[in-house]
Amino acid sequence: MAAPTRGGPVAVRTLTRPLLLAVLAALATLSVGLLPAPTSVAVAVTVNFLAVVGVVALLVRDGRRSAHPAGWRWCATSVALGAVGALAATAVLPWGQSALGSAPGQLLMVVAILRMLDRASLRAARAQVATMLTLFVLADLLTVHTLYHLTIGREGLLSLSETVALFALLSSVAVGTGFSLVFIAICPAAQRPVGWLLFASQVATAMAGACSSIASGPGPVQYLACALSVLGLALLLVACRADRPRPTADRGNAAGSTLGALLPHATALAGGSLLLISVPVTGTLTIFGTTLGALGLGALLAHQAVSWRTQQRLTSDLQRSEAYFRTLVRGSADPVLILDDQLRVQWVSPAITTLLGLDPQRIVGRSIAAAVHPDDAPGLIAALSATSVDPSETKTRTARVRHLDGRWLLIQSQVRDLRGDPDVGALVLYCRDVSASAPQPADPLPAFSTSDPTTGLPNRSALTQRLAAAFRTPSGGSTSASSNSASSASLVVLGVDGLPAGDDVPVLRELTTRFARALRGDDWLARSGASEFAVLVSGTVADAEVIAGRLVAAVEPVATASGTLRLTAAAGVTSLDADADAGEALRWGDLALRSARAAGPGRVRRHSDALRITQQREETLRTDLHRALAEDQLRLVYQPVVDLALHRTVSVEALLRWRHPTYGEVSPAEFVPLAEESALITELGRWVLAEATATVAALPHPDLGVAVNVSARHVRSGELVADVLCALESSGLPACRLVLEITESVLLDDEHVTDDLAALRRLGVRIAVDDFGTGWSSLAYLVGLPIDVLKMDRQFLADVETDPQRRALCSSVLHLGTSLGLVVVVEGVETATELHLLRDMGHRFIQGYLLARPLDRSALTTQLPGLGGVPVPTSAAGVPGLLRAGDGGPAT
Repeated sequence: MAAPTRGGPVAVRTLTRPLLLAVLAALATLSVGLLPAPTSVAVAVTVNFLAVVGVVALLVRDGRRSAHPAGWRWCATSVALGAVGALAATAVLPWGQSALGSAPGQLLMVVAILRMLDRASLRAARAQVATMLTLFVLADLLTVHTLYHLTIGREGLLSLSETVALFALLSSVAVGTGFSLVFIAICPAAQRPVGWLLFASQVATAMAGACSSIASGPGPVQYLACALSVLGLALLLVACRADRPRPTADRGNAAGSTLGALLPHATALAGGSLLLISVPVTGTLTIFGTTLGALGLGALLAHQAVSWRTQQRLTSDLQRSEAYFRTLVRGSADPVLILDDQLRVQWVSPAITTLLGLDPQRIVGRSIAAAVHPDDAPGLIAALSATSVDPSETKTRTARVRHLDGRWLLIQSQVRDLRGDPDVGALVLYCRDVSASAPQPADPLPAFSTSDPTTGLPNRSALTQRLAAAFRTPSGGSTSASSNSASSASLVVLGVDGLPAGDDVPVLRELTTRFARALRGDDWLARSGASEFAVLVSGTVADAEVIAGRLVAAVEPVATASGTLRLTAAAGVTSLDADADAGEALRWGDLALRSARAAGPGRVRRHSDALRITQQREETLRTDLHRALAEDQLRLVYQPVVDLALHRTVSVEALLRWRHPTYGEVSPAEFVPLAEESALITELGRWVLAEATATVAALPHPDLGVAVNVSARHVRSGELVADVLCALESSGLPACRLVLEITESVLLDDEHVTDDLAALRRLGVRIAVDDFGTGWSSLAYLVGLPIDVLKMDRQFLADVETDPQRRALCSSVLHLGTSLGLVVVVEGVETATELHLLRDMGHRFIQGYLLARPLDRSALTTQLPGLGGVPVPTSAAGVPGLLRAGDGGPAT
């Protein structure tokens, strides 16, 4: 026998097999009568009591896995007590009255069913349940009496004592069947088959008792009584197997309330109809039948009165709840929409008139797609149609919606997917106009992740913790026996070039396997970046160089489904000196790795050698930088900032690049700090302002803005305002299209700096805080200062795909910015998963290699996303080919 374990009604086909087995067991018991007389009686009794023993054992075992373990334990006790009572009654009572001994066991079924009923439901409707039970018991007794009067009573087959014994037994069964009907009336729809099986078991038991009472000795009637007894026991077992725990209770099922209302009247109708039919058949109406009928009518009247009073109370509560709901919704400035499975509007709050100028009644029944901009509709429909795994999850979606006057408004919706909730069964949208920014709620801070989901290795966070622990341990740093003693631990940083975009799981796992084979037992491997690995080596820096050589050699071509992937590697090595810390060790390793990569594939460099080479390179660059501008070695590239809501580029950031005649492309992270050492940085900043404004002003995009990075030295010089005015005047670019990006430390400078920035804002120039969250991060300085934009640094996105804390932090920055009326731009978005997560948080402005690499001046007219270039994706699945951060210079 089997029963489903999930919620919902028990399928008929699931119960078909166990019910068929129950009927076959009863027929097999009945067929015992075909055996010779002495043998048939012994076999029938044996089969009956073996069935009792087996059902009791199975009820105890299966009841533990049921939804009501205590109830089925009482059922097992009831069956056992009934069998023992019947066996004892056989020894002391005449033939035909022995079934009376099972009456105590039948009464115990009342306790069993009470343990299965929901206590909260019983307390909430005590009066209604009491009248319902009274009506059920009276209807059962009236039915039993009428059937007796129509059959056995007319023939006079039983003596007075036998009749009293029969009615005593049937009365105990009637109480049990009454409680079974109460269970059916008030239980959830998924539990209702269990109630019907309990009721059928009680009816079979009552018929078995009746047959046993009228049997004058061994014969067909007695065998029928045994068969009905076995059938009742089997149905009880089927009910136990069908009673399985379910995830949610189907409390709001309409069919359940309908059955609960009709069942008392149906039983009263059945009992009364039988009583009326018996009058013309028998020609008499007994006093007992008349009394039961009158009591039944009284119980029906009482039940109707209690139901009416309950209905009045529920109606009043519903009206009051609806009034509260309407008051709450009308008092909200943000409209609320409820959508069905077809994304049609089922209900909308009156605030929609204020937002869109539309009559709520005209919106009901329309598809949401009809009101949304055609470019936004596909992405919005796909997002709303997707089923949410977590009903408590709130997602953010933004789309353009037409106002009644023809304007397109940017509407942001917080979406709750309650289609799985039986009380709602719809999508709920909380809408607001974000043509100007609006605050978003921050998510709670869940647990922190220290493992890389692709390779299973520890990630950079775990590496930092391991390094910190190594420096805290005396053996983690250098020994102090002598100045020539070797370090007892070293760090290898391995960079792999040629990896495909994103996380190619088979390739990364193959590399992980190869690296693990190249290591010794005490070495510790971690994935420190998208294309980097790190190894903590137990031994000297010379040992680390040997390990690094093995790792570089292990990076051989990898066979993939699309062909052979050619990979190369380089490694940097540093010792873990006792006077250093985890941050310094990682910086030394990165410096050594950069030096090894610059030397070519397959190279391994120590930090000490890399430092010497780096110092020589810095001196050369410092000298050559002074003539780079005059010799046209410097140029600007422009990285787009994309508005996910409008699906187009809204501004570009001007990024400085230097093509050195000897070293080739030099990263801004390398030469900008050198320029900041002297007044040269101000001259470079002045040139960047003039070049960037002139370039963007000449483009055929009248709304496109440009962001220019301004150094702290340039801001403090007092020349910034004049330089900006000169650049705007010479280029003709409106001031509102220029954004000046400054670092957080500038906000803490002298008062004249703040005054200059405020003066620029009064001209219309916007001020952005670049790399927000990586500097001083004094939140108090954000209030009242001349700031318009926060640029969230790439560091916030580290491990955001796997670390819930990082996701909560990203959401918190958006909430902080929008609460202060600031625009938040997310920098460094490199993967489709990052874009999807940021979009769900409500982030609107995105910058990163995922959507667009920095573009040369000539490409601005044709390759800006949404402005003649590639279209901006409406979902993560529509993102163009991914690009690694290593494919270009940093956004500096």
